[in-house]
Amino acid sequence: MEHLDLTVTGMTCGGCENAVRRVVSAIDGVSSVTASHQDNRVTVDYDAGKADRAAIARAITAAGYIVAT
Repeated sequence: MEHLDLTVTGMTCGGCENAVRRVVSAIDGVSSVTASHQDNRVTVDYDAGKADRAAIARAITAAGYIVAT
């Protein structure tokens, strides 16, 4: 199990947090997601054999948020 901490900007409320959790949770291999608009932080636990940082970042970006590199 891998652990990933991402800086994500553009989240402004609990609804944004829910949107990020929803799109990242839909990725095969992701076991848990937490998102905080106050901290601009998304934390993901995932199976590296099924998911990777790039796929997670793409899902967040596709939802309309910015992942810091």
